[in-house]
Amino acid sequence: MQELIDQLKSKAGLTEDQAIKAVHTIKEFIQSKLPPMMHGMVDNFLAQNNNADDDFVDGGGAEEEDDFTDKLSGWKDKAEDAAKDALGKLKSMMNDKDKEL
Repeated sequence: MQELIDQLKSKAGLTEDQAIKAVHTIKEFIQSKLPPMMHGMVDNFLAQNNNADDDFVDGGGAEEEDDFTDKLSGWKDKAEDAAKDALGKLKSMMNDKDKEL
């Protein structure tokens, strides 16, 4: 997470406090789109040391901000899809239980 905070400070001109608040806001937004059992995955992702394959900040070149925005939007969409899928499966399981009774 510190790497993202540093990127926000250097690229967006945010103060340390603003960058920390921005990261926490993004984390809370993503987690709000996921079932509670998946919140830890977001925490773990932000806590990990990003490698070249997972580095969502270093898009490479002048298009880094656009790359970051695109990837963040993609993650949001995937999180929403995963939440909808999980909810659908849960509803299906509940309906199957009702049929058994």
